[in-house]
Order: sequence, then C-alpha cells, then structure tokens
Amino acid sequence: MPAPLRASSSPSSLQGLSGKLWALPFSDVLAIWDALDDRGHDLAAVATLALTDRYYLLVKVLRRLDVWHPWLYERCREVEASPDGHLDVWARFHYKSTLITFAGIIQEVLRDPEITIAIFSHTAPIAKGFLSQIKTELETNELLKVLFPEILWANPTVQAPRWGIDAGIVVRRLGNPKEATVEAHGLVDGQPISRHYQLRVYDDVVTPESVSTPEQNTKTIRAISQSDNLATESGRTWWIGTRYSFADAYADLMERHVVSPRVYPATHDGTRSGKPVLFSQAVWDERVKNQLEADIACQMLQNPLAGTQRWFNPDDLQAYEARPETLMVYLMVDPARSKKKSSANTAMAVVGIGSDAGKYLLDGFDHKMNLLERWVNLRDLWRKWLTAPGVIGVKVGYERFGAIADMDYFEERIRVENVQGLTIEELEWPADGDGSKDDRVQRLLPDIRGHAFHLPYEPKDSEPDLSEKQRRMIQAGYEYRIAKPIIRRNENGELYNLADRFRMQVAYYPFTGLKDLIDAVSRIYDMEPRAPEFIDSTVLEPEET
Repeated sequence: MPAPLRASSSPSSLQGLSGKLWALPFSDVLAIWDALDDRGHDLAAVATLALTDRYYLLVKVLRRLDVWHPWLYERCREVEASPDGHLDVWARFHYKSTLITFAGIIQEVLRDPEITIAIFSHTAPIAKGFLSQIKTELETNELLKVLFPEILWANPTVQAPRWGIDAGIVVRRLGNPKEATVEAHGLVDGQPISRHYQLRVYDDVVTPESVSTPEQNTKTIRAISQSDNLATESGRTWWIGTRYSFADAYADLMERHVVSPRVYPATHDGTRSGKPVLFSQAVWDERVKNQLEADIACQMLQNPLAGTQRWFNPDDLQAYEARPETLMVYLMVDPARSKKKSSANTAMAVVGIGSDAGKYLLDGFDHKMNLLERWVNLRDLWRKWLTAPGVIGVKVGYERFGAIADMDYFEERIRVENVQGLTIEELEWPADGDGSKDDRVQRLLPDIRGHAFHLPYEPKDSEPDLSEKQRRMIQAGYEYRIAKPIIRRNENGELYNLADRFRMQVAYYPFTGLKDLIDAVSRIYDMEPRAPEFIDSTVLEPEET
C-alpha cells in the first residue's frame, strides 16, 4: 500500500525554482521531481510544482503521460520562458494546443483565479471544443481539487455561478466581473460585445475555410483586428495554429510584427526527407505517402513553399541597374471591380521590353483607386513613358470587365482633355472565372524561370546608393536609364514598394491572397509583346551609281 499523501509545512522552500527547473535536462527531470515532491506524497510541494512547472502539471497532475518526449519537453520549456506575444505554428499532432491552450490556461487560472481568459478560434464550435476539455478536467480531476480547494469547486455543476460551454466557466474568485474565468468564442461568427479579457488565446483562427477565398481571408484578418478591442489595458495574447497559406492571417500578423513566430515543422530541417522530431520514422513515412504534397508542406512542414507546387522561385527574378537604351513599353491595368471577387486593388503595371527580349518592371501602382484616380494614374503613366527617352511606343491594355464600366468615362476624359494618341485595348482572354487568373499568371513561367524578367536594382543598407555601373551611366549622360525604386502611396497614405509587392506575389503564388499585380503583369501576353525593331536608315538611301 502506498504511503498516505501529506502536505508539507514549508512549500516556500520550492519558490523561485522555475528558472532552475526549466533548465534541467530531460533525462534528469523525473528524478528531481521525485525528490522535490517525495514521489507525489507531499501535497504542498505538488501544488507548488504545478504552479511553477507546466510540464510537471501536465504529466503528474493532469496525467498526460503521452507528452513524455524530449522534443515536447523542450517546447514546453520554451513556451514557459516566454509565453506572451508569440505565434506558435507547429506541425499538426505535435501537441501545441495541449501544451499551451490546455495546460497553459489551467495553470494561469490556478496562479490567479481572478483572471479572465477568452479562447478564440475561427468558429465558435472549435473554441468550445478547447473549453470543453478544460471544463471536463476541472470537473473530474480529484487531485486538482485537493491541491487547490480555494480555487476549484468540489461540484462545479452545482456550486459554480456559471459552468457551461456557452456561458463559460467561473472558479472560486473574490471579484464578480461580467466575464467568466474562461470563455470560448468564434472569431468570425460571434465575437462578444463589451467584454474585456486579461488573456486572449487564439487557437486555430486559421482553417482551410478561412483561406478558401480572399474574402474569407480578409474577413479573418479584420476579425482579429477587431478582437484587439476585447483586451484589458494590459491584456496578453497567445497564438497557436497551423499554416494553410502564405497569405493567411498568420502571415499578416508576422508581416505587421504583431507576433513573434516560433515555427516548428515535423522534421528537423523542414523538408519531407528530414528526420521526424516527434513521429517515428515509420509513421512519418506513412503520412508522406498518404497525404497530398500540399498538405505535407502546409500542415506538417508549416511552409507551403516547401512543396513543388510552388510555381516560381523569386531568386529567378533579375535586378537591372539600368534599363536598356531602347524599349517598347506596355501598360496593363487590372482594376478592382465588384464583379471580380478575387480583386482588392487596382494594379497598373508598366513593363518594358528591350532588344534582348527581356522584360523590365518600370513603373505602376497597386492599391485601391476610385474611377477618377484610375483615369489620372493611367493617363499620367502613359504620358510619362511615351515621352521617356529611348521609348519607341506605349501600348495600353485594360482588363475587359473593368473597361466595360470605365471606358465611357475614359473616352469622355480623352475628348475633354484632348489627350491625343491614347488608345486603350480591352484585354479579354481568358474568360473571367475561378481558374482564369492561374491560367494567365502561368504564362510568366518561361520568362521568370529563364531569368528574363527584371526588377529595379535596390542597394542594400551596407551598399552605396549607386553602383559602379550606374555611376558610369550618369557620367555618359544616361541618367534617365538608371533603375530607381518604385515607391507609391496607397489609399491610406502609406508608402509601399511596387517591386517588393511583385516579388512577394511571385514568391507566394498561388498561395498569396492578393494577386492583382502579378495578374496585371501577366496581361502583357495578351498584347502581342514585341522587342523594339529598328530599320537602318542608311539602307533606305539610293545606292551611288
């Protein structure tokens, strides 16, 4: 018969151990735990360790022996050391929700029963699933109730003022805020109103449904932004999830530096052929065999670009320090219209073709515009490049569905402003539809993979503003050919770099949400693009007889 449990009279002897415990090697931790809690018989020590050591809480108090693994031990220690403001995107089935959402929330409640916590998932049923697991644990774990009787109800379904999946759960606390101790809400289908939480836990706010269309993706991003108003003044956040697209809400959070990412793929080097960090080799081989490459890349490797389904390699894009001396220029416009569900910005791309048949991104825009702004920007780009030295002609193409609505106004402005020579070609092929954008964009593959597409050269911070070649060009009187960053200001007055936008869309295609600029560039193939041609005037002179 095991020795009876007893409470230590001096639990303070364990205080301040968290840093030392977190530094223990995995091989030593069990022996240290046994020494500190007398193999689980010292209840006061058990309680203190549960508050101090999340891995101890999970293994010894919450009885989750399935997490006994050195890789999971390391992840738990990392999360404990820095829990707030991180985005933990780990491979599926790698226990991120168990370590963070489940054990982490329980530990927060035990440390401070006055805390208010909201779990947010993409939809309410997902969030309520997390809360249900926590609720059941606090109802049925008798050891927890013995360790923390001043916090946990003996019979919460009867004693607690609120104890349900819909209303949330409330532990023993002194205060009586309108928020429950832990609540669960959908991010896009029912955010609470007039409530504020000290800790917001975002788990699975990105799902396959949330990235199924640009509208759904934008809806998720906006819902995350709106949920920030549900924080207390010093509110904290935890973010846990799986990547499904490089244009998803997690990408937006990282790009805006809202979160600090911790990314852990299923293999040691993030590749399909790498050594699995948690699965056995046999299990990993079976998953690789059974799952589509895109699923392995996104859900297991946390990197859609890890698969061969990536269309482009951004390293294939070339940088030009100076454009060719002679160019044929094409201006393509893909306007944002309500009929185009995939479109959010009006994209205008100015691409020049040199005598080498290479294509050069020269100018353009990629942001929301009204009708007047579309006209002014189109007109000004056409004028600018028509009169640029070395340009032998400018052809203008306008996506047909935008032209249907805009062309009457443009024709009026051409007449009123006496804009002579401006002809706008309507670009119709291929027909608008879910697959048409991909059909158009794939035509860029030969030029990009063949290193024939060029973006303006931009020096790095450690480099001089002008390269040696550019300085020589200026000395020779060709300053107009020097590559310059294409910096524009969007509808909110914020600056953006057009070449960076294009490079990003190339890198992430087809996973990027916004595809307007790359689509506009691809429209050059609808305009019978040609390199500039010359006729030597000397051959037209009569021969001397």
